[in-house]
Amino acid sequence: MIRRGLSYGMLSTRRRASTLLLPMLTTATGAFLVVQVFSLTGSVKVQASAFGNKDQFFRATLLIAVVVLLVGVVEVAVCTTRTINQRTREIGVLGATGVSRSPVVAALMVEPIVAAFGGAVCGSILAIVVDGVLSATGGSSAEPELGPTAVGVTLAVLISIASAAVTSIVPSWHAASRPPIRSLSHGG
Repeated sequence: MIRRGLSYGMLSTRRRASTLLLPMLTTATGAFLVVQVFSLTGSVKVQASAFGNKDQFFRATLLIAVVVLLVGVVEVAVCTTRTINQRTREIGVLGATGVSRSPVVAALMVEPIVAAFGGAVCGSILAIVVDGVLSATGGSSAEPELGPTAVGVTLAVLISIASAAVTSIVPSWHAASRPPIRSLSHGG
């Protein structure tokens, strides 16, 4: 039954794709910064040593990038809450027709997770392309490192997905737990 909920969630996500552009863009910006910080780890530490403690400077730079990434995820959560509020009657119909809570929650969770994943992947790819272009054209004296870049991409994607799931589960669960008659008659 959860598989059907996921299928329904994917259908709904495709239908509402245009509403996901801003959350994806914000998440992509954060992912871009996280990947940039990791890919240029060596260069950042060398430059930071001129300012004092290079490890503290790197951690501060990484913290700023992660905060921007989390702002994108909060945008995804806000979008999820808005989506749930717009779909209260639909959720009520699903409950009234006997669909249990788990498939409804699964359907509602697809959208934020897809938005977070898509934004993180797009931002990571853009960071890798920008690093490659700047290196190839001599636009940057810093040489991106493959290992730290892979770590940055992995962290950006995992943090985005986990944060989107954590911030979206409560409103999704609450909406799916509402009695169908309340959703149908009062819209929330």
